Amino acid sequence: MLEPKVWREAAAQVFFALGLGFGGVIAFSSYNKRDNNCHFDAVLVSFINFFTSILATLVVFAVLGFKANVINEKCIAENSEMIIKLVKMGNISQDIIPHHINFSAITAEDYDLIYDIIQKVKEEEFPALHLNACQIEDELNKAVQGTGLAFIAFTEAMTHFPASPFWSVMFFLMLVNLGLGSMFGTIEGIITPVVDTFKVRKEILTVICCLLAFCIGLIFVQRSGNYFVTMFDDYSATLPLLIVVILENIAVSFVYGIDKFMEDLKDMLGFTPNRYYYYMWKYISPLMLLSLLIASIVNMGLSPPGYNAWMEDKHL
Repeated sequence: MLEPKVWREAAAQVFFALGLGFGGVIAFSSYNKRDNNCHFDAVLVSFINFFTSILATLVVFAVLGFKANVINEKCIAENSEMIIKLVKMGNISQDIIPHHINFSAITAEDYDLIYDIIQKVKEEEFPALHLNACQIEDELNKAVQGTGLAFIAFTEAMTHFPASPFWSVMFFLMLVNLGLGSMFGTIEGIITPVVDTFKVRKEILTVICCLLAFCIGLIFVQRSGNYFVTMFDDYSATLPLLIVVILENIAVSFVYGIDKFMEDLKDMLGFTPNRYYYYMWKYISPLMLLSLLIASIVNMGLSPPGYNAWMEDKHL
């Protein structure tokens, strides 16, 4: 919680979820009527995003917990069979096994009890037995993030679901629709200001932007694509996005003027917005964003950029 990277990624997640810094929200709002209640829209979108994030959190951790539980049960079953073999071979005495233990239907608590007993009795010889602790906490701590969460952890968990092909198809359809929905706002944020400024045909510009984005995206489907995804995600999405949002905040609050902006809102809404927004836009938000930016830059200076690479000669 004290690492700047955690807060930078949390801020980036908020920016991605609400579409801040991309220009999409501004582009869509430019189509509103002058007397549109933008205050209600902003509060409504924020609450919908909040509850959607809570729902997504519950789903993600439920699936990861299910996956960890399945893997832990498999680990207990395999190690229980190993203990039975060791007992038959005489490496472990039958007398140290509690009489109530039933290896054909062993529970996690019973396995923990047997594991602790064997570890205490076979203190010096225990490493040679190659038994695993099978702690579900260890599996939960191995939870991946980023692309690995969607394409590795979730897909592996869904293989254990009833009717797994159906859920796999639904999951990847969801990912495709999520990507398309995200790109609508991003492309609109690029196209709208260009069309309004240079008066070019929107259809032609849309095709050019999509083809250019497609060509750039081809680098992500190479064998080394995951490294490009990591670099783009860490160094071209989070920090630049934070800088863009800071500049937007400064432009509205200090360049255009927060007092003038509040008057515009009063003229548009028909009432004066709460002073809470005034102080947040002018003092709290810029201060917090600048502090986060400075902490992120200092942290990146102390720990040079890098990523974990797979080396073939060390994994053969």
